[in-house]
Amino acid sequence: MKFGNLLKKELSELFTKQAIISMVFTMAILIFMGQFVGTAMEETFNTSTINISNMDNTEFTKTVLNKIEEDESLTINYVDITSEDYAAELERLDIKNLVIIPEGYADSILVEKKPAMIKFVSALNLGGFMSSLDGVASSEMIGHIENASTNEILLQEYGISYEDIERIKSPATSVEYTTNNGKTAQIASSSMTGMLMMQSFIAPMVIFILLLMAAQMIMTAISTEKIDKTLETLLSTPVSRMSVLGAKMVAAVLAALANAGFMMIGFIFYMQGMLGSAMDQINTAVDTAGLAEIAGEMNVSSLGDAMVTLGVTLSPLSYVLFGLQLFFTIAIGLSAALILGAMATDIKSIQTLIMPIMIAVMLPWVVTMFTDVNSLPALFRTVLYLIPFTHTYMALNNLMNGEMLIFWAGFVYQIIFLLVCMYLAIKIFTTDKLFTMSFNIGKKNQNRKTLAKKA
Repeated sequence: MKFGNLLKKELSELFTKQAIISMVFTMAILIFMGQFVGTAMEETFNTSTINISNMDNTEFTKTVLNKIEEDESLTINYVDITSEDYAAELERLDIKNLVIIPEGYADSILVEKKPAMIKFVSALNLGGFMSSLDGVASSEMIGHIENASTNEILLQEYGISYEDIERIKSPATSVEYTTNNGKTAQIASSSMTGMLMMQSFIAPMVIFILLLMAAQMIMTAISTEKIDKTLETLLSTPVSRMSVLGAKMVAAVLAALANAGFMMIGFIFYMQGMLGSAMDQINTAVDTAGLAEIAGEMNVSSLGDAMVTLGVTLSPLSYVLFGLQLFFTIAIGLSAALILGAMATDIKSIQTLIMPIMIAVMLPWVVTMFTDVNSLPALFRTVLYLIPFTHTYMALNNLMNGEMLIFWAGFVYQIIFLLVCMYLAIKIFTTDKLFTMSFNIGKKNQNRKTLAKKA
């Protein structure tokens, strides 16, 4: 049997319809998530229409609301409510949030000289993170009303002009800066946290799923051959075991390349969807009018610009390097699954044998999702670094932050780890250990119980 026929056989077993559908599905999910999340963020942060019920309806409240409407980024949708059954009113008006200015609002402030009440009604939204942001603009409207009311009081009772009021209330302009790798941008670091957190969560999650899927695929293939005795038949033919192993390893590598390729295409489209239309819509909290007076300063007007300035976006070369590391990661998972699959004695044992890979994949995923590995105690950090998959989870942050020494160290370590796994696989497949290796703790325990009963 020629090597080409062996490779064709292995490829046909790895590239099944189910496997190809899984690869395409992973890519499609990433593309969909990028477009969906980007559109959702754009719509969320563009929410500028505020529902207000002005039950006071005095000249004072009308003036306050007119002043708020001078801000062209805000649009007030006036509605009338007929009862204090707010749940019924929101349903009748088909709205999610409502700001209510009660009757007597102006009298409380101007006549009774005491704080007035503003009501904010919001329907509980359990539809997800983006959906929960629907009421942010409405809740902020209360602050706008309070601020405009304060201005009117100072104008009507103390004769202070709007210009003087703004100067008194804001005698200084706050300018926030964020630095990264020696670069500085005029933006609050909190403005970038959400995007970076989402980016650092999605990529590791996809890697986690991809690794488990690829490992289970190859482990099932090799163990099934061993259990069905087809592997013995194959190795008894006049073909070298190295050819059989070579075909399996080449097929596994091609499967790893295909998985990595589909994943990278999806991830690139995901990032483009995230950083495309949505990022241009997220304005920073910096007062650009005040910054214009500061000579020699660069004005960053959007989160997307700030990410480029601070170097926290991926270049084409970074995508290539990340793709290569992803390939070696999947290849490691496949080679380890090949070794563990040779130990299977039945279908049930496959579920137990895949546990070491699951733990090695899950532990660094959970840790890197919640903390910086480099900030952990030395012992725990060393344990994580010994797990080859940790370096892939850290790859994106290392590439964006310019931590190339750490990236290349992990890259080289993964290559060495892969070579060791391949060496072990060769040792197993070129000796009779392939048929004598087994993982049958359950059977051993059952045999012990049987012997104990007989005794």
